[in-house]
Amino acid sequence: MPTPGQGGGGARSRRLGGWGFEGEGFPPSAELLAWLARRLGEPLGPFPSFDPARFRPPPARPLPEILAGSTDPLDRLAHARGQGLPDLLRLRAGTVPALPDAVLRPDDDGEVERLLRAAAREGVLVIPWGGGTSVTGGVNFLPGEAPAVSLDLERLSGLEALDETSGLATLGAGTPGPALEAALGASGGGRGFILGHFPQSWELSTLGGWAATRASGQESLGYGSIQELVAGLTLIAPAGRLELPAFPASAAGPDLRHLVLGSEGRLGVITRATVRVRPVPERMTVAGTLLPGWPEGLAACRELLQADVPLTLLRLSDEPETEVALAVGLGGRGGLVAPLVRGYLRLRGIHGSGCLLLAGAAGSPGAVDDTLERTAAVLQRHGGVSLGESPGRHWLADRFRHPYLRDALLDRGIATDTLETAAPWSRLPELAAGVRRALEEALAGDGEQVAVLCHLSHPYRDGASLYFTLFYRCPADPEAAVARWAAAKRAATGAIVRGGGTLSHHHGVGSWHAPWYEAEVGPQGRALVAAAAAAMDPAGVLNPHVLLDPADRLEA
Repeated sequence: MPTPGQGGGGARSRRLGGWGFEGEGFPPSAELLAWLARRLGEPLGPFPSFDPARFRPPPARPLPEILAGSTDPLDRLAHARGQGLPDLLRLRAGTVPALPDAVLRPDDDGEVERLLRAAAREGVLVIPWGGGTSVTGGVNFLPGEAPAVSLDLERLSGLEALDETSGLATLGAGTPGPALEAALGASGGGRGFILGHFPQSWELSTLGGWAATRASGQESLGYGSIQELVAGLTLIAPAGRLELPAFPASAAGPDLRHLVLGSEGRLGVITRATVRVRPVPERMTVAGTLLPGWPEGLAACRELLQADVPLTLLRLSDEPETEVALAVGLGGRGGLVAPLVRGYLRLRGIHGSGCLLLAGAAGSPGAVDDTLERTAAVLQRHGGVSLGESPGRHWLADRFRHPYLRDALLDRGIATDTLETAAPWSRLPELAAGVRRALEEALAGDGEQVAVLCHLSHPYRDGASLYFTLFYRCPADPEAAVARWAAAKRAATGAIVRGGGTLSHHHGVGSWHAPWYEAEVGPQGRALVAAAAAAMDPAGVLNPHVLLDPADRLEA
């Protein structure tokens, strides 16, 4: 059986019922477990692990011959859900409510066209699949009478063309992050090229998925989010093909790229994209600084952005997240700040944990030094104390391993999930406090506590993203575990809407945010997107439960 969702990312096998690759992990330190126990109470016992021998898949429904594909039970299961917490809970417990009836792997655009036309004609639902890393229910199959297939784009992968003069590269939509950067790095003269799009899911997610969900990488401050990186693309739908050429800019009507970017498979299947690339920088450095508190950190970040300091990364952790990262450690390394240093920090005005800020710069050695010096001068005015490059080195080494922690914590009876939003600077303090309060109180009816971490990232001149991590005790019963997640998710989403934040800065709408979509764009905005979907997919077979579906799918 082909490795589910491997997408050309190498020989490593994807883990079924968990994040990432077999043989990889990120165990929590004893200090982190103790920190969680102090806030949540002792865990309720380990959550079940997936047992393939006990899995009993529902039979695949018959499909027309043209839509025949893999019906291997584990292949179908691997494509049934994304990587949100309830997906993991249901996969591990073997309670996934529905599976695709087949997994299709087209070889080229022509085959995608034939498959989509046939699906529309036969009333077969199609859910496009890139890396399967959606954390918003964006690739989930739900029970229903209509047959449904997963369209895995792993064979539409690789570098197709590189215009070195213009800095434009065309790649297949199924190209995962590591394969994409490897192809660019090996191309052209000198140091090669880089896209610079590094979401936390980078090892598994794909170019097409980034475009379809309007994703942002961790270094978007320097390289840009995907909407700035995509210059052109190809979209194939049951109604036909949309070819959007790569121009530096165009005033020829509304920019249709931005209609496709973030469309999450409702308008069609993205099969390739032309992206803006640049030479690999000579040096990339991330430095750490402690700020006295969250207000000082917010003010410092805003000043850096509005002064146009050319950073590639800026990430500010609140006090609880800083305590975990610096005092407790996440991966068995222990804390990054020695006890003897605490006295010095108190003398410098850092009481308690402070707030850790990571600032990254890339380019020539001289340019990097100049950027970090300008950054340090701003941070010092806000009471910052430099920690040097050690925190940045630790973060860079582990940033793609952090998702493995979720599986390891479930093994110990603790559930963890993330959510994010964005808002103007003027709203961020109240929004952060409101979402934190909603999450901390979400399970009070069950007598349970929720521990919450938050950091600011993806900053702009006018605002920034807030990224929350939550922990709660996870019961062994999967329905009870999912119900606790749903309660926290509803509470946080309500607080985001009331606080003037967006439903998503970079995870997308999917099916779990869809009931609130109209609250953000208004009825006419939703109607406009629905009309575009109807024009491209008149039969409504493409990913029907995302973006426009008003049903509450949080427990589906």
